[in-house]
Amino acid sequence: MARNKKKGFSIFKLLFFVLAIACVVFLVSTLFGQGSGGSSGNTASNDSDDKDFFTDYFTGSGSTYSSNWKLTSNVGKLDTSVASGVRAKRTTIYGNGVDDVTIMLFMCGSDLEAQASMGLYDLQEMASATISDKVNMLVYTGGTTKWHVDISTTYNQIYKVLGNGQIDRLVDNAGTGSMVDPDTLVSFIEWSVRNYPANRYGLILWDHGGGSVSGYGYDLKYPNLGSMGLAKIDQALTEAGVEFDFIGFDACLMANTETALMLAEHADYLIASEESEPGIGWYYTDWLNTLSRNTSIPTLELGKVIADSFVNRCKRDTPQQSATLSVIDLAEVQDIIPDKLTAFAKSTNNLINGNQYRTVANARGSAQEFARQSYVDLVDFIDMANNIGTDEAKDLCQSLLSCIKYNNATMANSYGLSVYFPYRSSKYVNTVLNTYKNIDMNAEYTDVVRNFASYQTAGQVSSGGTHSAYQSYDSYGSGYGSGGSYDYYYGQQSDSVTLFDLLDLFMGGGYSTTDSYSSYYADDLVDLLFGRTVNRDMVDYIVENHFDADLTWKNGKIPLTKEQWSMVDDLKLNMFVKDEDGYIDLGKDNVFMVDKDGSLVADKEFYWLAASIDNENWQVIPYYYMYSIIDGDNLTSYGRIPVLLNDKYANLMVTIDNEGVATVSGINYDYKDETDVVAKSQVIKPDEEEDVFIYDLMPGDRIKFVCDHYDLDGNFSDTYVLGDEITVVQDLYLGDVEISGYDLVATYEFVDIYEQSYWTTPVER
Repeated sequence: MARNKKKGFSIFKLLFFVLAIACVVFLVSTLFGQGSGGSSGNTASNDSDDKDFFTDYFTGSGSTYSSNWKLTSNVGKLDTSVASGVRAKRTTIYGNGVDDVTIMLFMCGSDLEAQASMGLYDLQEMASATISDKVNMLVYTGGTTKWHVDISTTYNQIYKVLGNGQIDRLVDNAGTGSMVDPDTLVSFIEWSVRNYPANRYGLILWDHGGGSVSGYGYDLKYPNLGSMGLAKIDQALTEAGVEFDFIGFDACLMANTETALMLAEHADYLIASEESEPGIGWYYTDWLNTLSRNTSIPTLELGKVIADSFVNRCKRDTPQQSATLSVIDLAEVQDIIPDKLTAFAKSTNNLINGNQYRTVANARGSAQEFARQSYVDLVDFIDMANNIGTDEAKDLCQSLLSCIKYNNATMANSYGLSVYFPYRSSKYVNTVLNTYKNIDMNAEYTDVVRNFASYQTAGQVSSGGTHSAYQSYDSYGSGYGSGGSYDYYYGQQSDSVTLFDLLDLFMGGGYSTTDSYSSYYADDLVDLLFGRTVNRDMVDYIVENHFDADLTWKNGKIPLTKEQWSMVDDLKLNMFVKDEDGYIDLGKDNVFMVDKDGSLVADKEFYWLAASIDNENWQVIPYYYMYSIIDGDNLTSYGRIPVLLNDKYANLMVTIDNEGVATVSGINYDYKDETDVVAKSQVIKPDEEEDVFIYDLMPGDRIKFVCDHYDLDGNFSDTYVLGDEITVVQDLYLGDVEISGYDLVATYEFVDIYEQSYWTTPVER
């Protein structure tokens, strides 16, 4: 899957140079702080002549991450201590191997089974274990249109894994209910307890996940039912009335604080992943063997085996995909975290309301983020709190670390518990706030989420950038079918909502330069700012802290002052091909040049990513840069290629190494409007006789590269298939080529501290 460099200058060499600068910027910003923003800011206050203007003042570290742990890594450290004053564990372990254990695995097969046999392989792993007669391994199946083994797609069924290669079907017809219906989960739990009573119960939810944003599950038979959100999971567990030893998620993104606080009423431990899981999921053989050898094994020790076997298996079979799994003590979460969370939220709100929104934004933007390609805004809570750096934040860090009894992760600054904090997108704010209400989430933390999001949205409305508050806020580009209007706002716009309009709206004045906008936004002001009451302090802050720049080219440059650069969180090149009907969007890459005086320099040598199946005939393709990791002198960049893969919407996940070699490192299917859960990266086992998985493309796969197309007025018109469909023969080669034979339009997208976008006037060829 090697990426070939074609003629001319390589954009990835430039990419390395630019990101190296970004790393220096981050280090400089950490040393010098930010204006009134305190120690977490990204703007240096040093004007010494021996530093480049741009390096001193650019805040853009939002998509560049260091692989160095900011705090001491907690990977591989089992903490068996018990905090004083917390409730006793709900499960009593008798000891001496006399305990009876019933494990309930709720397997929603979804496309993981239908397309990649992932359910089958995990069932084989379970059956390969030597299972004690004191361990009841029960599996409830459903949620898919195809099983690669003799399991019904008409009815849900219940199985018992006997071990030594044997699985016994216990219930032929367990109904036809959706696997994202809480009643279906309740029926399985109640059946299991009634038929296989034990003193230790474990529950594992197997499928896709979306954390606090969307919860668990995607039922392929009922695609329009969405997922089982946290409130519905809570509903099911409350109705079932079982106290679990542990609840685990063999699903993406479920190791988050909201999930832990909700589950604390139902279980003693949570075992889950912060990051999106590789498709192979948990490795069941090892830990079932361990449990069968000693059914009295402490839950923490069993959790360690689960985490280690999963991560080690991922390192072997999916080495280019990140893997995380942590074991969280829910008794400590329940009795310690709420007070610490309240104090943290209040102090963070004080920062926001005390003219330090930028401090919080920078702390959030530079924290470890998960499922970045999906913009679900789940961030490592310890990393973000540590970045904020208040006494209350540091106190919360230590308490969270105490609750995380074991952590295994292949990515830095993944300490074991994430949290929702809106930044990349405002799309899910109302959804999450509604979930918070239904699960009785900490009121103060709810308020800080609402407050931060309202500042961000007010900054966007006032900016004159590309999005109104009523669009999806997908400022990074969907890759296909984003809908709405592209809205080319070049430079300074007289027809956008201005800061003075915003001030007039909020303070009840009668004058507005844009009456239609004023009346439109005024009518829905409460919805616009998520119910937040707007005051003069917010308006004054936004007026004093906004990106106000003339983004028109002057002799091939756009000069920016240090104040203007200090408002920039990210900068990318956005490439278009102009046809007779409008513009084909080729995507975005963080390739740009800035001179020592702080001027953006136009690049008229237009290179872009291309693909080939024979390493000779190249086709330009859409590409969206996501983020980069700097590890010492090594830089690894990550992006995605939107495609129709065998007629299904998907993203080919791309990894570009330090030498500029690009590979397809995974496949993430896109569920469009069916559900907001994040798909596991699917893998394929090409040879049943070999214990190995392939996690990229296979010979025979059909690929159509898809883009968004906009009309001449900038309105979204349709999804556009770029070039001809290709069929993979052996490899898919990736390389950068000079685009020729087309009318090209290149613009540079500035993203400010409110995550609002602005485009420069076009550079055309």
